[in-house]
Amino acid sequence: MVLLHPGNPTKAGSAKLAPRRFTKLDGLRVGLLGNTKLNADNILLALGDLLKERYAIKEVVHYKKPTFALPAPQATVDEMVERCDVVLAGVGD
Repeated sequence: MVLLHPGNPTKAGSAKLAPRRFTKLDGLRVGLLGNTKLNADNILLALGDLLKERYAIKEVVHYKKPTFALPAPQATVDEMVERCDVVLAGVGD
């Protein structure tokens, strides 16, 4: 497992992260994408609640892939791009 520190990717490893468009979560629309594995939705929903408590999130939107073995359908990806500023993907077991 490799852990990355968003503020300093070299701190935890040599992987380079994508450029950050946002510096805070206040006012953003956050998408949560579950992979249908056991507990993924529970973890993501709890994370969404925690983010709403700590930040002035504009909206939290929950999505679910039809199966963990395949990428999200293009229609779901398109909706996330249109509707969300940030998307968190979650895996659960």
